[in-house]
Amino acid sequence: MKKISKRRAREIRFQTIIEIIMVLIMFFAFVPIFVMVIMSFKSNWEIYNNFFALPRHIEWDNYRNAFSKLYGSMVNTLAVNAFAVVLTLILSAMGGFVFATMDFPGKGFLYYVLLVLMMIPGVLSLAANYNLIISYGLFNTRWALIFPWISGGQILGIILCRNSIEALPKDLFEAAKIEGCGQMDLLARIAVPLAKPILSTIAVMKMVDYYNDFIWPMLVIESNSKQVITVAVRVFTSAAGTTNIGAMFAGYIIATIPLLVLFLFTSRLYMEGMTAGAVKG
Repeated sequence: MKKISKRRAREIRFQTIIEIIMVLIMFFAFVPIFVMVIMSFKSNWEIYNNFFALPRHIEWDNYRNAFSKLYGSMVNTLAVNAFAVVLTLILSAMGGFVFATMDFPGKGFLYYVLLVLMMIPGVLSLAANYNLIISYGLFNTRWALIFPWISGGQILGIILCRNSIEALPKDLFEAAKIEGCGQMDLLARIAVPLAKPILSTIAVMKMVDYYNDFIWPMLVIESNSKQVITVAVRVFTSAAGTTNIGAMFAGYIIATIPLLVLFLFTSRLYMEGMTAGAVKG
């Protein structure tokens, strides 16, 4: 057998240690999830008497109870989220295309303004946005969620689309112009199809951001029929309290399922988009 050099042996040991540490970190990261799943299938009596044991009898009533309380908010959240994401993608693609292909006075200044806006924490604009929603009569409407989401979400989208479209060969656009294509044709037939990876990345990022928003919906929505899942889960858990802990955990899992499905089916698109947006030229 061929002997392994000392340097190679040290590298193998170091790599092994790193892998063991990563496995331990992943294990401890998933422990709360496992506990939450187990608790969601247990009755209050089992939780209080033997917290760490597996459930003896599966309590499906926990999920039925949680689902009946959260179903409306879940549907409302997914519908509003999808609509806001579509509008964000449209505005991001159009804005990125303008910054990447057109020259106009103040272009550089406006682009730096977008960069500066990304550095401002969203919590600082809560009061101003709230006053705008009240003054426009949008309080307790779904537009109170959609407009602020897309106004803030498009900033990162414009920057990413601009970098992606700017990296495309200029000859494509010049050839299309010679063939008689206008600006909208260039956007719809060349820029958007070639920028699909970065648009997929923006879609996934904004879906997660909008879905996880808690403070803003709590401020501008007061009707249960229009409320989003993050606030609805908080209200449900407060109502359940210590009287129905299993249903409370079931509510957490129900609220997590859409994000889990999103991750399973879009993680590849997300990574492709991040790679495409990071490489220029």
